[in-house]
Formats: sequence, C-alpha cells, structure tokens
Amino acid sequence: MRINKYLALHLSTSRRKADELILLNKIKINGKIAQLGEEVLTNDKVSYDSKIIKSSITFKYFKFYKPKGYVCSNKSQGNSKIIYDIIEDQSLKYNGRLDKNSEGLMLLSNDGDWLNDTIHPSKGLTKKYIVSVSEKIFLEKFNKEVYDNGEVLKIFDIRESNKLTYEVSLKTGKNREIRRIFDSNNIKINNLKRISIGTFKLGNLKIGELKEIYS
Repeated sequence: MRINKYLALHLSTSRRKADELILLNKIKINGKIAQLGEEVLTNDKVSYDSKIIKSSITFKYFKFYKPKGYVCSNKSQGNSKIIYDIIEDQSLKYNGRLDKNSEGLMLLSNDGDWLNDTIHPSKGLTKKYIVSVSEKIFLEKFNKEVYDNGEVLKIFDIRESNKLTYEVSLKTGKNREIRRIFDSNNIKINNLKRISIGTFKLGNLKIGELKEIYS
C-alpha cells in the first residue's frame, strides 16, 4: 500500500494532506524519512512525529502457482474450476491473469496499490514464459510483432531453451498475447507456463501452491 493511502486510513485524513506531511518530513518508515509514493509492507513501522502509528490492517502478499484448467475469476464459471477453489481467501486479488489453459506464476494480495505498482502493464516489467510447441521454430522467420484485431502484439524476446521448448519474454500484458502471436505464425502451443514477473520467480513452487512473499 502506498504511504499516502496508509496515512489516510490510519490518521483519518485525506491523501493530499498525507502527502503534505510526507513533504514536511514528518513521516518515517522503519526510522527513515518517507518519500512520496513509497510502499508500506506488512512488517514496516510507520511513525508520525516520532510516534509509531499502530496498524489495524494486515496486508498479505503471495506467489501462486496457477494450475492449468483453472479460470482466473472469483465468480462461478459454469462447469469450469476457478482459482478461488484453491485460494479460498476472497480478500486476495490479482493483477495479470493467465488464461484457463495456461499455468504458472501469479501474484496475489489484499493490497491493491501494491498489485498495480508491481505488475501493471504500464510498468513495463519483463514477464517470462516457457512455451512448448509441436514443431521447431525457425527464429529468423518468426514474426515477433503482429497486428491482430486492432491491436499491435509484440514479443520482447524469444529463445530456444530445449527441444521444442522456448523461453518467451513480454513487456506488455494484452489478452492471450503469446497465443495470438503464435497463432499468427501458424505454430500450435502445447503448453504455456509463466515462470517470472520482474524479480518474482516461480522457482520451486508446486502446482496449486500459495506461498507468502513477505512475512
């Protein structure tokens, strides 16, 4: 959560007034003078005029390995399974969905500001995927940028990682972007797995596992 929102909630003030307090160097996070736009995480100590502000809000931040076959939604999707069948905690939101037939890393939190600041497409973070296909891709002929349904779709980088397996990097986050680019190149995707979002890695998470990032 951004510091001005945190102060607005805990000091019963406006975000504009909170920004003024920050500019006057009256606010500290963990003993250091706070800066405009700075994030407050779960165990951070925030003080106003050297007095600790006691928080009644507990923020939670998680990595989640979304399984293949689950829809990113908190509402029933007919006969389809949804990720909240696994997560259960409806207070956790996400930014950067994966389609039903894809798997891999998602970030979840009850801190909407953190989600937007961390993985919103406007931030230009690199997201990496492992893509398995049925036939070899000749990279020199592969079109990384295509025009589809009124949108420019672009793969930032693609490289072979194993036989019929490629590591694909995106800077954008348009709907089904990788699948649409591969379709345009007449290449069938057998499996698509996101392995990283910026500095956050899927690592050794097990399928369906939810792991706290900050604790």
